[in-house]
Amino acid sequence: MDGGWKDDTMLKPSIMLSLFMLLAFLCFSSPVPAAESGGSNAVVTVIKGTARVYSKEATQGHVIKKGDRIREDQEVRVAEKSRIEMRFPDGTVMRLSEKSRLKMSELTFNKQTESKNVKVDLEGGKLWANVKKLTTPDSSVAVRTSNAVAGVRGTVYQVNVDEDKSALVKVYDGEVYVANPPRDTTQQTDKVKAPHPVAGPHEVPPPMHEVSMEEWTVIVKAMQQITISPEGVASKPQAIDPKTDADDWVKWNQERDKTLTF
Repeated sequence: MDGGWKDDTMLKPSIMLSLFMLLAFLCFSSPVPAAESGGSNAVVTVIKGTARVYSKEATQGHVIKKGDRIREDQEVRVAEKSRIEMRFPDGTVMRLSEKSRLKMSELTFNKQTESKNVKVDLEGGKLWANVKKLTTPDSSVAVRTSNAVAGVRGTVYQVNVDEDKSALVKVYDGEVYVANPPRDTTQQTDKVKAPHPVAGPHEVPPPMHEVSMEEWTVIVKAMQQITISPEGVASKPQAIDPKTDADDWVKWNQERDKTLTF
């Protein structure tokens, strides 16, 4: 009896160790692919060069690696001679060129209903978007600049923001609704304390045309583009010349788009 009791106690640590090793093997030997486990995050699928991500918790930022997840309220900054591609939970893809700065202002996705709301703020650089078609009326995907908002329901387009805050929107497939962003009239009223001189009326040279500074919307169709001045004046849609448009950035994105499966 004494011998049997001793054998049992000797086996218990061995059994516990075996169970621990089995659990560790199951946890680490079969990782879930990043693109499938992103939840409401955007997963970095391509990184060429260097990019950093910033947040309230990481004000110094950290270097982005392939497979990293970009969440709501984080900001991505792409270095010179660098590019990055991010895939969203529904399959939508956004890419940033060198010297681009993008903030994820809103990023939600409901897997059951396929409802999604994506709002990104492009502060500078170039963004290419291939948006999976929206399937619910409450879904939205929008790219905002300081003087325009580009909203879509499924299309391929790019938005460029120059240093002077002027913007260029090019549509390659589908339609994009471009409008001026809502103005905070409360802040404007608070700032106006006394009458002040303003510039007199002046002629706007083509291709710009006068639009209401309160509200305007331009529908840009496939193979069209518009420009928005730093002051928020939009041009009329113009045709894109495929020959002059096909630079290295456009060609790279079009080649990447051929590999996408929604």
